[in-house]
Formats: sequence, C-alpha cells, structure tokens
Amino acid sequence: MKDIICQNCKKFFKVDEAGFADILKQVRDHKFEEELQELNIAEKEKENAIRFVDLVLQAGK
Repeated sequence: MKDIICQNCKKFFKVDEAGFADILKQVRDHKFEEELQELNIAEKEKENAIRFVDLVLQAGK
C-alpha cells in the first residue's frame, strides 16, 4: 500500500500497487497528450511560417 496526498484537499489516502499503477498511467497519458498537442501546434506554426516566407518571396519577384 502506498500513501497518496490529494493536491486539492491535502488529505492522505492509501492505494494498493494496482491502484497506484493506474494513477501513474493516467498522469503519464495526460502529460503525453499535452506534449503531443504542443508538438502539433509547433508544427502548424512552422508550416505557416514557411507559407508566409514563400508568399513574401513571391511578392518580391
């Protein structure tokens, strides 16, 4: 059994190994989804920057 502290209410509660593993998986999955979203946004910004440079170069001809 592991003791966990709730970040909202600051209370302790106990979870078994399986419950702890489930909580860890949820946290990892959530963090992974956040990072994936950030990468998708960065990729779109990169594509937009490339399109912008192409348009500026075409307008200068």
